Amino acid sequence: MFEQSKHVVAGKPLNAKTAFLVTGKPRMGKTTMIKKLIHLVGPDLCGGFYTEEITNAGERIGFRCVAVDGESVEIANVESPSHIRVGRYGVDVEKFEDFAIHKLREALSSKKIIVIDEMGFMQMLSASFQSMVQEIISDRRIVLGTIPVESHPEIDAIKYRKEVGIISLNEINRDVMPELLLKDILKALEGGRTCG
Repeated sequence: MFEQSKHVVAGKPLNAKTAFLVTGKPRMGKTTMIKKLIHLVGPDLCGGFYTEEITNAGERIGFRCVAVDGESVEIANVESPSHIRVGRYGVDVEKFEDFAIHKLREALSSKKIIVIDEMGFMQMLSASFQSMVQEIISDRRIVLGTIPVESHPEIDAIKYRKEVGIISLNEINRDVMPELLLKDILKALEGGRTCG
């Protein structure tokens, strides 16, 4: 999907994509794909988090952040008393920030692939999360993440970086995309830097 450069300077590939961000309509299976890729690459190489829906009788009532190591925290709920709202969800920005930044720091110190699912509207409420994502991408760490289709200033500031490759998921390609993306991630691992 993305052509990796053969030219390497100081261990860093030139003009190669190192952040692989999946986008697509809601309920398209972005997080399912991230979880499949974690399994395919090997969970021992991955750190960070993904976001899961919290449902009740089939209705979505909130979201939780789940670390690759299994630890999780609820970050938004329709019944949350938080005055910070995204749509009908009350968002606990502080709880998200504490959890996500801690998990990303852990991943940076010991993992080769940093999982950030997702870089969405709720997550962008945290300035320190925004700056950490920018720092991780600038450092050319291998990132596997998801990002909304919709435009938003802070989200666009990530989407349009030269290190970022955007992968659009749709009904036609979603079954074959994990295998295609896996090849690009493995190429990036071979040509990129090691962790730590």
